[in-house]
Amino acid sequence: MNLRLVRLLCFFLSFSLHAQSELILPPKSKGKIPFESIANLMIIPIAIEGVEMKFLVDTGVGRTLIFDTHKAKQLGFDHDRPVFLRGLGDQPALEAYHVHFNRMHIGDFYLKNIDALVLPENEFILSKRVGTHIDGIIGYELFAHFPVMVDYANRMLHINPKKKLARWASKKLNVLPLHFRQFKPYVSLPLPAKASQTKGMYLLDTGLSDALWLFSNEIEIEKAPPVFDDFLGTGINGDVFGLRGKVSAFDFGAVRLNQVKVAYPADHTFEDLTLQDQRVGSIGAELMSRFKLIIDYPNNRMLLRSTKKTADPFYYNLSGIELAYEGVRLVRQRMPSVQRRGATGNKGIEILLQDRYQLSFHPALTITYVRPNSPAHKAGLKAGDVLLEINGRKTHLLTLEKVLLLLQKAPGEKIRLVINRQDHHRRFHFRLTSIFSN
Repeated sequence: MNLRLVRLLCFFLSFSLHAQSELILPPKSKGKIPFESIANLMIIPIAIEGVEMKFLVDTGVGRTLIFDTHKAKQLGFDHDRPVFLRGLGDQPALEAYHVHFNRMHIGDFYLKNIDALVLPENEFILSKRVGTHIDGIIGYELFAHFPVMVDYANRMLHINPKKKLARWASKKLNVLPLHFRQFKPYVSLPLPAKASQTKGMYLLDTGLSDALWLFSNEIEIEKAPPVFDDFLGTGINGDVFGLRGKVSAFDFGAVRLNQVKVAYPADHTFEDLTLQDQRVGSIGAELMSRFKLIIDYPNNRMLLRSTKKTADPFYYNLSGIELAYEGVRLVRQRMPSVQRRGATGNKGIEILLQDRYQLSFHPALTITYVRPNSPAHKAGLKAGDVLLEINGRKTHLLTLEKVLLLLQKAPGEKIRLVINRQDHHRRFHFRLTSIFSN
């Protein structure tokens, strides 16, 4: 089941790369990178000069980005050549600075001669949205040198999968040509709800956890009812709002997907941006994760193979709640202790269990947004409420994704929550309802 956890928005970087990176695969390298998957977003381990980091894999960025966390500070980067970034959102342009380093190790291979940008940590924090620490984002450099197979089902990236390419070549494949603009991949596909000959350019964006975004800056996009106002995500320049709905069909190459989730960012989102010519939207990870992919930058193409998930229905978060980690809270946990007494008359050993408690800090899972007129809104939940329990399960023992899976139930399911509001515990319950038939 797909769910929405965070919406990373593509970055609009108006400069070119200053150095040509190189990917070195040692002779015995398998070129495989296991990734952590959170709402279909891919997070991989990376080491820079011995400092272990976690990076988001995002084809929607043309430059490697590093957040100015304590780990980045260990690398001793000099603040050189400031750059102003402008993306989706309602905040001013963000000032970053350029850095260069020699090697970035990923698994048993490495990238050399890397240019990157360092972003202020306090301006753009992904970790609280995805529930795990994120130190940076990598896109173009990871894909530029060899074909890369993306296996969402097995949570694996495979650099230069020669045997897979050979086997796939003997099968009837869905092949999409890639077009590159500012080092980002685009595909030309028909518009939903238009004649099939009407096409537009879509950014392939593995850093967007939604299925499909459509923009109305180039072509007036018909919004098939019903649609509803909603929070769409957070980018480098703030929060983004707009409309959500579904399109009856979307042709992803030779495969037709039905009742696809779609978001329509508000028009003012683009006031200070110049989008690429003929760009009508973005294809995100919720859609791409239904396939096994080979993203082949060197040969300007993407190969698709359907999986058992391809025809699965697209679901919305029916509760209307958006969650993120905000601050910490002190949790009192019971820790049983064992006391032994001497031998008893039957030569046994008497063991007594005595409760003891431990206080520990845990991230505070906070409601950051409640969709108007949603079940959660009608029940009285508010932004700022700290979620303590869901359906009898304590949230500090669950990952963020597991919490959202508990919220992502069928219409009619009852949700029971315990929250902390202004140091008082309160209980809420509501039943999920859907605008759509699923």
